[in-house]
Amino acid sequence: MPNSSRVAVRPALLRYGIAFAAAALLASGCTAGAGGGGGGGDAGGTLLVNTSFVYSTLDPGQVYEQTGYLAIHSLYDSLMTFEGGDVSEPVPDLAESYEASDDGTTYTFTLRDGAVFSDGSPVTSEEVLFSLSRMQNLKASGANFFAGLSFSAPDDRTVVVTSDRPTAEVPALMAMPVSSVLNSEVARANGATDAADAAASDTAQSFLDGTSVGSGPYVLERNDPGNEIVLTANEAYQGEAPGYARVVIRNADAQNQQLSISRSAGAEIAIDVAGSLLEGLPETVRVSQVKDTLYMLYMNTDPAVSPATANPDWVAALRRSLDYEGLAAQFGQGGGRVGGFIADAYPGALPVEEGPVRDLDAAKASLAASGVGDTPVRFIYPAITYRGVDLGTVATKVQGDAAEAGIRLELTPLAMPAFLEEQRGGNVVLGFTPHALSYPRPESLVRQLSPGGVNAQRVRWSSGPAAEEVTGLADEALAAVDADALEQALAEWQHAMAAGSPYVPFAQNSGTVVSTADVVGADYTPAGWIVDLAAVKPGPV
Repeated sequence: MPNSSRVAVRPALLRYGIAFAAAALLASGCTAGAGGGGGGGDAGGTLLVNTSFVYSTLDPGQVYEQTGYLAIHSLYDSLMTFEGGDVSEPVPDLAESYEASDDGTTYTFTLRDGAVFSDGSPVTSEEVLFSLSRMQNLKASGANFFAGLSFSAPDDRTVVVTSDRPTAEVPALMAMPVSSVLNSEVARANGATDAADAAASDTAQSFLDGTSVGSGPYVLERNDPGNEIVLTANEAYQGEAPGYARVVIRNADAQNQQLSISRSAGAEIAIDVAGSLLEGLPETVRVSQVKDTLYMLYMNTDPAVSPATANPDWVAALRRSLDYEGLAAQFGQGGGRVGGFIADAYPGALPVEEGPVRDLDAAKASLAASGVGDTPVRFIYPAITYRGVDLGTVATKVQGDAAEAGIRLELTPLAMPAFLEEQRGGNVVLGFTPHALSYPRPESLVRQLSPGGVNAQRVRWSSGPAAEEVTGLADEALAAVDADALEQALAEWQHAMAAGSPYVPFAQNSGTVVSTADVVGADYTPAGWIVDLAAVKPGPV
């Protein structure tokens, strides 16, 4: 094996009996710290979780959407996890420790003793190997992040992950819900396979949609798509018992979530109450927020699509015309300005002081230099309310800011299906959407936005001096295995993107979890699963 360094990792504080205080960013002066509970018979009662359902399966190898992540994280363990709202460093879950080779291509995980599945059978490296190989061979959406990785299990307590390139992402990938570990014997008996042809031959999804076969703090009692998902405490769980014996995840729109939690006298969480919906809530509720979502404009670089957006001076004019303070204010509680292309929640975020600022005189000068004049530019956006914010209101603010510099934007709201279809076609002139990371590593954003990435392809950005510079800096960031080297590479990449890319980040917004007064530990996490349900406990009012 190449030269390696052992990473000292502490037990997952959240689940294995050590008290801690979550360090999530809290709003409204409310306190959502960790509370009592945990351990053996302390679990009791029912926790109600209201959210707008977005999921198609509870099969860990194929899960990809928000609600699925929320449930899977409580039903299954993985090698690594994240604590509370802190995604700066993954911590062990099924793993006890890991070693990383100096060249960042080999990661060796040692399993902790004593972990068992819900039927009492032991978790071994063979189960981990089966689960990861099955996920990869199913070729569902989540498998894309694991391209270039291979897995082996030299003994019962050891799992080796090998990458075909240097990377620092492996520990974070091992925390993703699609990396969850299944009881291979039960899964195989019900149609699961890790064979190379699993995408065609695996028939376990319907079974896994109704029965969990994991080692997590909960087991699946019922999955009623469109209505509710019910979890009950796993009696065989070897960690700290969850705070509630039963969790009911209920499908509800944001307005009904707001109404329900305003009137609730029990243990309740709302996941989609954000933006203006936070106004008027009782002072007793607890609000946990973390800035994890970036909002940015993107422009087509092909002059055949738009002579305006393909013109660097026109792009500079639009960038300088925006009132960044005013745009951040559109998002209300939890919103804020941006420093670069990475939201504050993630490693590599730049200070707000390094972000763009408005300069109308410079904007007018750049517009004059472009020679484009006041020809209207089509500006599309999804006609939705996201996290309590009407995106049409934000688009109107962008249009008004640009007009002050002499730029004419033609607002074109689209229903989500039409918006996505036009975006994928590569013919969008100018648009904007919320942008969150698929998993909590900034490298995922570097891949998506840099030339060659899916977002760059949609705006036809592949050549030119700026593209070449960004590509070189992206390669440096993706190959960095040292934390300091990665931070430096990400900073340089963001500065180059701000100077020459077809994107204009203009604000960021927070993910939000609202909970009733007698609930503690309901901390929002940008890890993907929104809130760790096992960490939520009854607490003092």
